[in-house]
Amino acid sequence: MTLKDVARRANVSPVVVSKVLHGKLDGIRVSAATAERVREAARELDYHVNVWARNFRAQRAMMIGVLNGRGIDRPLFSTGPRYFATLLDGIVEGAFKHDYSVALCPQLLGGNPLDAVSDGRFAGLLWYSIAPSQTNLEALEACTVPSVIAHARASTFGNRHATVICDNAQGIGLAITHLIDRGHRRIAFATESDAQNVETEERLEGYRQYMRKHGLPVQDADILDFERNRNELHRYLEQGPRHTAIVAHADGLAADIIRLASEYGVRVPQDLAVIGFDSTEFCDELRPTLTSVSQPLYDIGKSAVELLISMVDSSPGQPIEILKPCGLDIRESTDFVRSEVVHG
Repeated sequence: MTLKDVARRANVSPVVVSKVLHGKLDGIRVSAATAERVREAARELDYHVNVWARNFRAQRAMMIGVLNGRGIDRPLFSTGPRYFATLLDGIVEGAFKHDYSVALCPQLLGGNPLDAVSDGRFAGLLWYSIAPSQTNLEALEACTVPSVIAHARASTFGNRHATVICDNAQGIGLAITHLIDRGHRRIAFATESDAQNVETEERLEGYRQYMRKHGLPVQDADILDFERNRNELHRYLEQGPRHTAIVAHADGLAADIIRLASEYGVRVPQDLAVIGFDSTEFCDELRPTLTSVSQPLYDIGKSAVELLISMVDSSPGQPIEILKPCGLDIRESTDFVRSEVVHG
């Protein structure tokens, strides 16, 4: 059934049907009796609005593509850290609020993968956790629809794309201050060199910055590289931790430190305090539960998609970069005050 069929059944013009059923054409007045006749005709004919056809006629896509940068593993919803699920909750909330749909893209599709950034299927693109690889830079350069990048600095991409990111250094500062208040002085930072991105670099720099601020020297041995195969983590724990606390760049790594520590007789937090980064419900499932820097993932997702929609609607004066502050959720993995506090 089409709009014209409804108009014939109700004995009115298609313009009247559009006004009643689509809420369009503000200058058209329709009486209550006529409006009810139109709705009754639509029910009898089982007429439904074809959103895709309406958007096509209006030359407006109502779909936002959400994709990760190439070279980054797809996050899982059901297991491990809840990073992506929490981020997506915010994205969906922001998109649905404005009647946009969300498409999760493993990669950009098309005969040429770069075609999809400009072929009209998406009103805009929201990238997350993008690594500044040459392939990603080429895809962004080719993009002709509005784009927002979550977890990146605008300067990384020449200020050509709007970004939303948390204050990584400030969040690490909360973790360092918390550990020092617990009596720790030998504090390490753990990262994964095979999973580097802009945020990891900022967190490492934040670690150096706040250790200096508290008068604590940082040696090369204080920067721990536990690659995803975790061989170095096994060796570190087997030899006995050289530190009393570790700040990990992400919750997944922090969880592995806790899990493997028990295999080597290292008690958390008595022998080794551990802090992660993200602080989703995943942290409460660990034993002991994981103290973690609280990255506002839901807010980042919601802000990113609302910023993107405002760009699609050509709203002026949008910021090129939105910076969100972090918090710290204290749980059992640091719930131990060291009796011997070494000052200086």
